[in-house]
Amino acid sequence: MEDAAMIPKLLYDWLAGNDLKFKPLFEYYFPRLKRYTMSFTDDPAISEELAMNVMLKVWQQKSRIATLNDFDSYLFTMMRHETVSMLRRKKTMMTLSSREEEAQATENTTEVVSYRELLTRYRACLDKLPPRRREAFILNRERGMSYAEIAGLLNVSIFTVQNHIAASLKFIRRELHDYADFLMLAAVIFVPMLTEY
Repeated sequence: MEDAAMIPKLLYDWLAGNDLKFKPLFEYYFPRLKRYTMSFTDDPAISEELAMNVMLKVWQQKSRIATLNDFDSYLFTMMRHETVSMLRRKKTMMTLSSREEEAQATENTTEVVSYRELLTRYRACLDKLPPRRREAFILNRERGMSYAEIAGLLNVSIFTVQNHIAASLKFIRRELHDYADFLMLAAVIFVPMLTEY
């Protein structure tokens, strides 16, 4: 669906309650958002995930979008914010990773025990998730599969995968609230590293 002239009508129909009109909107905007963010990330998988996040937010913020005058401008502003946020997180993770490498030389037994305890609690959280949700989360966060790849493997929609992962993250954050300072770090750095022990 490439006819830009149809977009205002599709958007109007979707906002008026016809959810079937979201699919052609998605098919029109998703590749454009992905191309837009590629110029910042230079990584197709990350660009795809960021574009998927924005389209999910569009779906979730339907009532807010109904009040907009310029949907295109809003959409690409959302995409820019999502990309900048990801780049900031990536920079933070690189800094934390660098600090972890420096700290490894002086790492003491207490830190190792804390990391192992965190891993044990993380694994316990995963065991509490419903099987499908746990599977989608592990495939994405530990095996690095994209939402589209997971959707194909599990034979579900990409939005279902997105919802599984979002719900899993919310649950894990709540369960590990006493590790809040280390949670993001653990999910990205320590968990893959510690699973090798």
